Amino acid sequence: MQSETLNNDFASEGTAGADANRPANAELEAQVAKLRTDLAGVAEALKALANERADGAKRQAYALRDDVRDRGERYVQQAQDAVSELEDQVAERVRAEPIKAVAIAAAIGYLYARIFR
Repeated sequence: MQSETLNNDFASEGTAGADANRPANAELEAQVAKLRTDLAGVAEALKALANERADGAKRQAYALRDDVRDRGERYVQQAQDAVSELEDQVAERVRAEPIKAVAIAAAIGYLYARIFR
């Protein structure tokens, strides 16, 4: 009999405890929902930050590409100018000393023939 009384006491406490837990559960669920909303906001903020950084990196890459292209074009132009100047100098020397130029050309031709035979 005493065990029945104890069981009834625990049963009544369990029911009372469940009733007391309902507001706490509702509060926890509300907090979880708020946390989910907050996390979604943080995720969106991180996504926006990542997109902003990616756009910045793209802009830097495009600027670097343009800079490298401009430098390359300047170097090509300088090389073309140097070759053109050298060509003019060689043509001038050939006009000034045609016999010497023919002798040098013949010597170079002979050396190539000996090397690649």
